[in-house]
Amino acid sequence: MSNLPSGSTPVITTDTPASPGRRSVLRGSATATALALFGSSALLAACGGGDDDNDAGTPTTTPGATVPAPTLMGRAILPADSYVAGPTSGQFVSGGDFDRATTTYGYRLPFVGKQPMQGFSAVIPGPIAGTFYAMQDNGFGGKASSPDALLHIYAIGFDWTRGVVIPVDFTTGAPLTEFSTRSFIRLSDPNRFLGYRAVADAPTYPGLSVSPAGQTLPVDPAIITNRLLTGGDIDPESLQRDADGNFWIGDEFGPFLFKFDRQGRLLAREVQLPNLRAVGANALVQTSNNPYLATNAAAANLPGSGGLESMAINTSRTRLYAMFEAAITNDDPRRRVINVYNLATQNFDARSYSYRVGVSQRINGNGNLETETHTVNDMVAISDTAFLVMEKDGGAGDVRAGFPASGTSRNAARVKRIYQVSLDKVDSNGDLIKEEVVDLMNLRDPDGLGKTATIGGVYTHPMESMEVVCIVDASTLLVVNDNNYPGGSPSRSRTKPDDNEFVLIRLPKALPV
Repeated sequence: MSNLPSGSTPVITTDTPASPGRRSVLRGSATATALALFGSSALLAACGGGDDDNDAGTPTTTPGATVPAPTLMGRAILPADSYVAGPTSGQFVSGGDFDRATTTYGYRLPFVGKQPMQGFSAVIPGPIAGTFYAMQDNGFGGKASSPDALLHIYAIGFDWTRGVVIPVDFTTGAPLTEFSTRSFIRLSDPNRFLGYRAVADAPTYPGLSVSPAGQTLPVDPAIITNRLLTGGDIDPESLQRDADGNFWIGDEFGPFLFKFDRQGRLLAREVQLPNLRAVGANALVQTSNNPYLATNAAAANLPGSGGLESMAINTSRTRLYAMFEAAITNDDPRRRVINVYNLATQNFDARSYSYRVGVSQRINGNGNLETETHTVNDMVAISDTAFLVMEKDGGAGDVRAGFPASGTSRNAARVKRIYQVSLDKVDSNGDLIKEEVVDLMNLRDPDGLGKTATIGGVYTHPMESMEVVCIVDASTLLVVNDNNYPGGSPSRSRTKPDDNEFVLIRLPKALPV
């Protein structure tokens, strides 16, 4: 792998771990993407298929035609080994992620002079129709592992015929030939609004590095000078844009709400989340990673990875609906509370909502049957009162492709689903009533767009972390995975991490948008 100097022009590259000298630059084509970038009907008309190692297929399903069941209409790949230039990253990856990245996948850490384009946790409409803003996750899977991981929002489009992701200008949406500073923003806090100490405030990164082993390392000068935020400061999991064009991010560490401008600059102090249901003594909802609980961890009422994985903005763009990924301590373990933030008053509504996750059975690493409680990983508004919610188990891989269904700590995927809920429809327990819209483990693929991921005409999206659902139009959804690069559990091949897969799904019944 090459080492790009900090400050050089960022480009996206594709590296193969086992062949460090093999490299290509993923570039867009303005002529090839003209249809795919403008309007949902044109976007669908340009749909082909794609795979990281196969040519795109040719669809025979007519765009706009009625389908009998949820149907794969397009698949575009951003290779896992894609980077932009920046400070050296991956110096603090540890534990199983480090072992899998280095031993199983063959990576040499750290990534000197570059930042991986990986782990997308949110996608929203972009600057023009057919383009999107894709937000990266916190970096390398945790707070301690990610203080050198910068936080990006990328502007992207698609060439569905070739099955590739296209860089576009962050402001205009115009196609670009490569990912550069024109195609992304980096989150920063130049005016020091953050209420707690950031990585940029210290001369050295917190903790000891793993690669190289056991060292105290200086914070990269670019992080300090530009007051760049990192995965050691914020875990950005959900993204929305308000009527003024500002970005609102739901964070998992606090959990917090953050408001950023269109250049990625923090505009105010983080917003803390109230415990509206008054479960327990803590008036706030706080995870064990909350920076304000450093000396009082016992006050945490959410686990470290239990914050705002899901957040929607209503279609009137007046309120944010923020759902916790985990149950509040001592509450019903299947209840996921939704707090509502009024953007005009900058206060939370007194009323919250309850979403009840499903459960399923799996065989754990000891060979015993156990009940797994599902997680919620994204939420998007259909209207002011109706929403889609993505719910999943922790499995990875398609059992039909040989991934284990039992006897290991990581089962094959079983439940990756999207439900519709309405705020005015609750059951006798006060929980939102769920209506299944898509089973991502059972998608029709009559045109073979999924290539080797389609078996017997059925395509599955069996990623461990399904974290994005975006409404393209009333009958079309875009779903995306977080590939947990570079050490995440694989779902396509056991010898390499998952790519970032962007998948278009045609619905048999239009949403009431």
